Amino acid sequence: MSKLYVNIFGRRPSAPLGKYLIEVRLSGHRKKTLRSLKEAIERNFGARMPKQQKVPHITIVGPCSTRDGKKLIREVQGVVKKYDLVGFRFGGFGIFPGRAVYASILPSDELMEMRAELVKKLENFCEMPSHDHNPEFSAHATLCLNTYFSKKTDNYIDRTFDKILEFLGTWKISEAKLYVLRVAIIGRDSRIVCEYDLMLKKMLDRSEALDRETFKKTMKILRKKRDSLVQKHGMSFGLMDEDDYPGRVFVVSDLHFDHRNIIRFCNRPFGSVDEMNRTLVKNWNSVVDEDDRVYFLGDMTYGRQRRPIDFWLSKLNGEVRFIRGNHDTDIITRAEVIKDRFPIRYKGHDLLLMHDPYRPADWDGWIIHGDKHNNNLDEYPHVNTKNRTINVCAELVGYTPMSLDEAIYYAESQSA
Repeated sequence: MSKLYVNIFGRRPSAPLGKYLIEVRLSGHRKKTLRSLKEAIERNFGARMPKQQKVPHITIVGPCSTRDGKKLIREVQGVVKKYDLVGFRFGGFGIFPGRAVYASILPSDELMEMRAELVKKLENFCEMPSHDHNPEFSAHATLCLNTYFSKKTDNYIDRTFDKILEFLGTWKISEAKLYVLRVAIIGRDSRIVCEYDLMLKKMLDRSEALDRETFKKTMKILRKKRDSLVQKHGMSFGLMDEDDYPGRVFVVSDLHFDHRNIIRFCNRPFGSVDEMNRTLVKNWNSVVDEDDRVYFLGDMTYGRQRRPIDFWLSKLNGEVRFIRGNHDTDIITRAEVIKDRFPIRYKGHDLLLMHDPYRPADWDGWIIHGDKHNNNLDEYPHVNTKNRTINVCAELVGYTPMSLDEAIYYAESQSA
């Protein structure tokens, strides 16, 4: 009997009936994005979700019940260890009528094969719900359940879900390919029992699964595997060509209208939040004309007393394309919301626009980003020629949108 099984289940000859979920728990940028969505639904629609339900995940099998938890671990490990790079993408958003709102997952053939094999192995000794046997299984990450609302009448839930789906239509999630890092077995109280790591090729107990240093090792292996795929198959990004746009094009991020504490946190040169708000609007409109385009890279407002994003957009010139940051949870109608990884081509240069500067494995061009403000200038200065990143947070661009021509100047200076 392995030490892992003893630690989890003890040595008793018989065990109580346990319920388990087999999940892919999301990480990194996608985890942050879906968590932001859940928080936005809570804020805007009065949902009250349990803390453990805020962890974004994809349920592969379950809930299933068995008295033989040790066997369940062995069978899951036996199936999952045969797989390596198991891919998936995000689709749109959808509703299970009267039950849930979800982010759709577009699984690879490998993910569906792994799931089918898990079902086949577990059904021999586990009680399983009927949907696990459905070959048309709808892979998804749940965002909101009907149980999160105090009022649960059918009409109320249906109307609320329709409004949530309309709200989610103003969010855009990148469809870049992702990979399953780990397959978790979840037990009582939504706690990790153990987790199989596809990169490290080993089963992790709960403490190992939550250990940051172990996860860094997992990510290091994944990056090597993805880099190898990029070299073999090339980049997967489709580029928006901005050379044809008749006006000028600007970028800026993290204005933080109405955020009083940002003045202190980032040492902004303003005596009050009102002075900051007036200056941000004045600076924007002094360089941006109505026929110009601005890519805004996230976090327009923040704070308990903040006004809606649309309020501030109504005061700003130009056609705004909006990448949501981690604080942008409003319904946005006065700008075009675009995907959170948005590649463009301008004057012969490839530029990837994003809020949080996490470099995708298949992107070797320049990254223009926000999020980091002026708090980590060693790694995220205004221009990092080594890592080919340009930080356009308000503090680093004089609280004024920066033109793409200026960004290209930095890129061409690096290439010279």
